[in-house]
Amino acid sequence: MSRHDDADQGPQLVHIATLGSTALPDRLDGVALILRMPSGNGAGAGADHAALSDWIRLCRNEDCAIITASVTDGNEDLPPNGVDGFVSFDMQGDMAMREDFPEMQIIAANVSSRHLAMQAGDLGADALFFGDLRAGTLDGMQAATDHDLAEWWVEIMEVPCIIPVASAAEDPDYAPEFIAVPLP
Repeated sequence: MSRHDDADQGPQLVHIATLGSTALPDRLDGVALILRMPSGNGAGAGADHAALSDWIRLCRNEDCAIITASVTDGNEDLPPNGVDGFVSFDMQGDMAMREDFPEMQIIAANVSSRHLAMQAGDLGADALFFGDLRAGTLDGMQAATDHDLAEWWVEIMEVPCIIPVASAAEDPDYAPEFIAVPLP
């Protein structure tokens, strides 16, 4: 994922999909895909593994980074082979992963305070997701978005933020670097 700058026309698009629920599209328009993994890391055999392989292949063909998110509580697994990064719901607890996988992109989620945001940035997060990525619906993701916190972050920090929105046409006033739109 690249950094938003003054020459850009607006935020860059990040897609959100759920393994096993979201239909694989023919193409992607975004710079990244956050693939929610409700049953663990998807590295097991069977349908989950085949579906994960399809998503990885699509992202490679579309030059789109693929970031996995284990959204089941307590399921902070190693990212599967072939992905570009993972979502951390506990940056302090995932510090060893940052050290073990320095090339992986890490998106910090569950950022609900300035303290947690600063901690995630200090611990090496590549971006912060403001909203509830574990929510099953866009409304749930957006309900947990603290726009004042996100605006504060955008104004003073270098680490990009990601805001869940309903469509790629939305551009919050505070100019986040990335917007995240669930795929249908």
